Amino acid sequence: MAVRTCPHCQTEISAPISVARSNDMECPKCGAQLEVASGSRTISTICGLAAGTIAWRLSTDLPGDLGGVLPTLYAFLAFGIVSPLVLMLTANLRNAPAVPVPAPAHESSPSLHVAVGHGSEHH
Repeated sequence: MAVRTCPHCQTEISAPISVARSNDMECPKCGAQLEVASGSRTISTICGLAAGTIAWRLSTDLPGDLGGVLPTLYAFLAFGIVSPLVLMLTANLRNAPAVPVPAPAHESSPSLHVAVGHGSEHH
């Protein structure tokens, strides 16, 4: 699939890697920091929610003691299966935003320290 390619060097990145490391991917050829585009994430989330809704609707009238629990379980499982599968098919890669470099902590100057007394008791 030509969708999961590095925008810099056009190297194809495998579908499982694009789903498993969707926020902090690195191109194996050029080393560019990549992530899955938000449009692909939105499509996969909507498909997962639709599958979860369908699974919940189909299982709401189950008889028995677990009739109240199983629809939620089935909806959760449907979302958890469908969403990553759709993301594997539609993942479009983009450049990841630059990670800010943490600034070194500065020592506070002695003039900023407030003198603390030895208590409120007087001898």
